[in-house]
Amino acid sequence: MRLPVLTDAFARTVSYLRVSLTDRCNYRCLYCMPEEGVDLVPKSDVLTFEEVERIVRVMTGFGVRRVRLTGGEPTVRKDVVELVARLGRLGLEDLAMTTNGERLVELAAPLKRAGLTRLNVSIDTLDAEKFRAITRRGNLDKVLAGIDSARAAGFRNTKINAVVMGSVNDSDVPALCAWAWAREITPRFIESMPMSDGALFVPGSFVSAAQIRARVEAAFGALENDDASGLAGVGPARYQRVVAGAHAGARVGVISAVTEPFCATCNRVRLTATGQLHTCLALDDDTDLRVPLRAGASDEELARKVLNAVTAKKEGHSFTACGTGGPRKHMVAIGG
Repeated sequence: MRLPVLTDAFARTVSYLRVSLTDRCNYRCLYCMPEEGVDLVPKSDVLTFEEVERIVRVMTGFGVRRVRLTGGEPTVRKDVVELVARLGRLGLEDLAMTTNGERLVELAAPLKRAGLTRLNVSIDTLDAEKFRAITRRGNLDKVLAGIDSARAAGFRNTKINAVVMGSVNDSDVPALCAWAWAREITPRFIESMPMSDGALFVPGSFVSAAQIRARVEAAFGALENDDASGLAGVGPARYQRVVAGAHAGARVGVISAVTEPFCATCNRVRLTATGQLHTCLALDDDTDLRVPLRAGASDEELARKVLNAVTAKKEGHSFTACGTGGPRKHMVAIGG
């Protein structure tokens, strides 16, 4: 099915779809969900693999060729390898996954064989006790072993993601960089975002992109912009390289949704596990695709709903460093 290029009212072209496979997670990270968890959606409301595949196929008709699988935690979705194999047959240029890495020891090789092309793994610290405290239940050794398994399985261009929080893990930035660079992994650091209507925001914990870069420079020397891999790339990170010294040329990315927003170059939409299409992470804007899909809508009717949603995409958001301006939705339900 040939469709027009998916462009919004501000001339931004959507070429990247993030698909949440579940709102369930085996972690309870401080910045992602409350300690008691969230109200989980009924499993009957979660898209089947056939439904996910169909929506992704409709999106490819608009020219979308990059898909990232998220959660919750995508690897807790039963038979996730089967879904990767289904999507891997759609002719995508890039089929990636963001994961906490807890199950990569067993899943890395099957996922690679099924057609997954890249991995981002969330690691907020290399201190095992601190890791356990941030995730409220994670096992750092299992995650690190999972990254080794991913490398052995043939995954390259792997990235690690760390949400930086003051007085929690901001001092861990240099160690994460050095560890990642030694393994040909790109570290990326993320400003904390006021999701869940700001309920998870801790006053005084916000660390800005400028402060993160200063941490890197204090440890490794001056940085320079890596324009070739900047905002024109797959995702939202701005990349820089170390100028000189033992780590000269090493890349680091910062995702600065709060202090240095990248709305003007946004190329993404998000599909939740229940079939809601969101055109902005920071806004409670959703278009229901599940109900019409299950009511027998044609691909053309689904495409029209997608086009209408993208046409109405807002110019920007209002995240602030004091924990306001965010949506009611939880990060765990939308997958970042």
